[in-house]
Amino acid sequence: MSDDSMRLYLDHLSEWTNGDAEIHTVPVDDDAAPVFTFTCRDPFGADTIAGFTYGLSLASHPEWRTAKPELFISMDSDRVDWTLAAGSVVKAGRGRERFSEGDVFDFGGPISPDESEMSVLLVFLVTDLDPDFTHIELPDGPVNLIQLYPMYESELPLLEEQGPEGFLTTENVNFRDPRRSPLRMG
Repeated sequence: MSDDSMRLYLDHLSEWTNGDAEIHTVPVDDDAAPVFTFTCRDPFGADTIAGFTYGLSLASHPEWRTAKPELFISMDSDRVDWTLAAGSVVKAGRGRERFSEGDVFDFGGPISPDESEMSVLLVFLVTDLDPDFTHIELPDGPVNLIQLYPMYESELPLLEEQGPEGFLTTENVNFRDPRRSPLRMG
């Protein structure tokens, strides 16, 4: 992406974050394009966060025909761990992973150890933002925001059984709550 694309992307995010986002750089190999995360505090009430990545759309993948992705995550937490996890997923998977609905990324350990045992991020459609906001036209091509949903490793069989849409539409479950109980099969 060109500098113009990055500026326009940040301008677009500023509409939602009011320009008040914490910016973090995710360390990458010397020759790799940078990965940034942008964390907005309290967008859904006190002690909530929302985060965006920038750097995934700098890569290519054969399945990205109409737009390239960037990631979004929101949690009922004040911990930046969740946003940094999104940046880590970009760093580890860009250029190799497709980042499509239903993909999962297992950290092998808690994402935010002080508050949750959740260790997996599920990729699916954005539910916490206006759909019009999730599509961004940039000079280098369109970008679509996709959402990461934290889950427990023990929930993977249930996700496989129900599919991502069925899993994420389980009644009376707040998927932004890092302290929610794990869902069980049956």
